Amino acid sequence: MSAVSEVPEAPSTSSSAPPKDQSHLPPGLRKYRRLDAPTQEAIASEDFMNNCVVRTVLSCVLGGGMGVMFGIFMGTMDTGAAMGGVAEYQNQTMRQAFREMAKSTMAKSKSYAKGFAAMGALFAGTECLIESYRAKHDARNSIYAGCATGAILAHSGGPKAVCIGCASFAAFSALIDRFMGH
Repeated sequence: MSAVSEVPEAPSTSSSAPPKDQSHLPPGLRKYRRLDAPTQEAIASEDFMNNCVVRTVLSCVLGGGMGVMFGIFMGTMDTGAAMGGVAEYQNQTMRQAFREMAKSTMAKSKSYAKGFAAMGALFAGTECLIESYRAKHDARNSIYAGCATGAILAHSGGPKAVCIGCASFAAFSALIDRFMGH
């Protein structure tokens, strides 16, 4: 028998709080929280966001944006090396120094954006495929996807690099899942 009933909910101080343990009360006196069926729009939105292609493209775009921000941060930190050292930096005007810094920052941003976009797309696509194959939505999917992503990204470094990449990305994925409360 279902725990959801058509009994109207009594006014309470917190509408999102579940009812306290009322198992000792007879069924006619228990207060139940009403569950509403999802709308067609909510179902369509959820189906759209659970599509592997959509998740992969979204992760690619967001990863690229994060790479741009990281590149800007790192580019502004590395102004001396981009301008050829301190001696050349002292002989430049402010405008020339700013142009060199902007070029360096743009190059770093583009490089980081490509890397983060590829990593995000690879992870999201792998996780979605693993989730589809296993037919489960749990923390193991992200651990397996992290391992696969790390191994693929480190493949050119040899077997030892593949193992280290797999272990480190899997551990990072598990840490993020635990931090996010999944």
